[in-house]
Amino acid sequence: MRELYLTYAEQRRLHGVDSLGQPSRFIAEMPAELIEEVRPRIRVSRPIFQRQASSAAGRLIDPEAPVRLGQRVRHGKFGEGVVLNCEGAGAHARVQVNFETCGAKWLVMSYAKLELM
Repeated sequence: MRELYLTYAEQRRLHGVDSLGQPSRFIAEMPAELIEEVRPRIRVSRPIFQRQASSAAGRLIDPEAPVRLGQRVRHGKFGEGVVLNCEGAGAHARVQVNFETCGAKWLVMSYAKLELM
């Protein structure tokens, strides 16, 4: 059996600015049973790549629902960004989002009104 390894940099720093990489969109076209995600042992223990339903775009995130790391979101004031971290649960849950225009911000999920992209 032949094997293919696809890799990408989850995070890189260029000229002092951190940016998050995204897995190739072609991974979503591969059968799920053929994909094995291998991650280094770091403090992030949840997978970055998960298949997203196309109908999720533009839908507000329920403050009680867990947010995935690496998920792209939109905020009314800060614009588009990527989820870097999340803490807590319920009404007091916080999420750290790296926005393209203003950098990383911590937001309380019950007030943030983030949209899935």
